[in-house]
Amino acid sequence: MAANLERLKKRIKTLEEWVDENEAIAGPEGTLDTINYLIAGRKQAEGMQNHLNQLQQYLQGFLNENELMDKWNEYIMEKENAVQEQSPEKVSPLEEAEDGEEVGEEDTKGKKPSKKSNKEKKD
Repeated sequence: MAANLERLKKRIKTLEEWVDENEAIAGPEGTLDTINYLIAGRKQAEGMQNHLNQLQQYLQGFLNENELMDKWNEYIMEKENAVQEQSPEKVSPLEEAEDGEEVGEEDTKGKKPSKKSNKEKKD
């Protein structure tokens, strides 16, 4: 029983030392540092958003002053339409089959072969 008590005391001492060593990181001070970091990141993101908004206003003013708004809208429409037109072509199921794959064959009259003729070809 005394040995168990000694091991328990040793474990508690080890935990207390660990807490003391890591208190700055995991304790109240570490939490405050984390919150300050997040607040600073949020302020930086807000500053970047404000800068982007200002640049958009400059662009809008420039386009209006130089009567380029119609050209700009045409340019945007061309770019958006170019993206939409790049959809993949549809291929019929008969063209998708590659050599070596088992695919049912049709005779020249467009009829499907009978099951019997397929079994004869396999043998």
